[in-house]
Amino acid sequence: MKLKTLFLGTAAAFAVTSGAQAADLALAVEPIDYVKVCDAFGTGYYYIPGTDTCLKIGGYAQLDVWYHENKGYRNIYGYGHVIGAQDVYNAAVAIWNGGTWDGYYVANGQYLKDGYYTNWEMKSEVGVNFTAKSMSDLGPIVTFADIRAASNNDDLHGVTGPGTRNAYADSYYGSIGPIMFGYTQSTFDVGGGFTYDGSIRSDKKTDQVRLSYLMGTWGIMLGLEDPRDRYDGPKNATGDYPDVILSLTGNMAGLDLQVSGGITDRTSGTGWGVAAAATANLGAGTQIKVAGAYSDDAQSFVGDSNCAGLCDDGKWWSAFVSGIVALSGNMSAAATVSYKDGNGGATYTQYSRLEAALGLYYYPSSNSEIGLEVLYKDFDKNDPSNKDNWGVHGRFKTSFD
Repeated sequence: MKLKTLFLGTAAAFAVTSGAQAADLALAVEPIDYVKVCDAFGTGYYYIPGTDTCLKIGGYAQLDVWYHENKGYRNIYGYGHVIGAQDVYNAAVAIWNGGTWDGYYVANGQYLKDGYYTNWEMKSEVGVNFTAKSMSDLGPIVTFADIRAASNNDDLHGVTGPGTRNAYADSYYGSIGPIMFGYTQSTFDVGGGFTYDGSIRSDKKTDQVRLSYLMGTWGIMLGLEDPRDRYDGPKNATGDYPDVILSLTGNMAGLDLQVSGGITDRTSGTGWGVAAAATANLGAGTQIKVAGAYSDDAQSFVGDSNCAGLCDDGKWWSAFVSGIVALSGNMSAAATVSYKDGNGGATYTQYSRLEAALGLYYYPSSNSEIGLEVLYKDFDKNDPSNKDNWGVHGRFKTSFD
């Protein structure tokens, strides 16, 4: 009997002690501010606790693999070049004349790589993007940042240089109602086709400020952009005024339309360009897009970059047609053909360029993709000695938003 009394007394003591600690704990804990769904700006947004700002986070991981017919450098839509005896000679002359050898030598605009050049290329990339939105008297307040990291041993383009593994901001901007400012896709650009490669067109990110106005299903955008973002190497811009870009977007007769125009001030005079694109949605996962552009002393408006130094880009035009069709609920096929031609004035001889891509894409889920494209490029159709260049481009990609 005494043993039973001891057990019950001990249990009662523990219960009293535990109850007191629980009461003390409840008084000490701060109220929890739960994350709430924000449906004011679409799906995927959540309120930042304690604020009226909605945040959406997205990202992806991607591997691209190229194989091209001509053993060279970069994929066939870059500056691929077959290594020859003349290249070796040019490099040797550069070293003999006191030049430095860092593994790369540029001769007549062509890249020579030391000791390792193949028909294939790999590039890994990962990215995460943040979109924050709230409302004001002037309209939505938006802050956007797209942060990426890439590993590419073969590509000389931008921050993803040879053998580098760099993190960088791909685009970032803010907007206050109708005013957008930051570094993002040019207001001039009409976008590419439905394939990874094959569409020749203006594809530039620029520092800019943009004013937008919406009229029903139509919108008009006026942008002021830094002309130096459209050059590679030394700049051929006077700096008297920024690039002035005007773009009209809308829908008519079932077509999504965009028409853009831009002028740029250069040491060789005033350059200008126009572009237009139309996309038709035919239903059942089938779409067709047609686009074209023309430029005078501003080659960047039709593709590539403006020439550097005291030069005149001449007159150029480019166009592409692209289509995509759904083969099933998780598979599609797409094709793009593009062409560029022109007369570079005193800077370039006249040449033409043909590019094409045909691809098949499989989507194991809504946020994953496996694609394979067959590529073709003929850099100069006017040169009978020019050889066709064939290749393939594979991609593995997962994403979230």
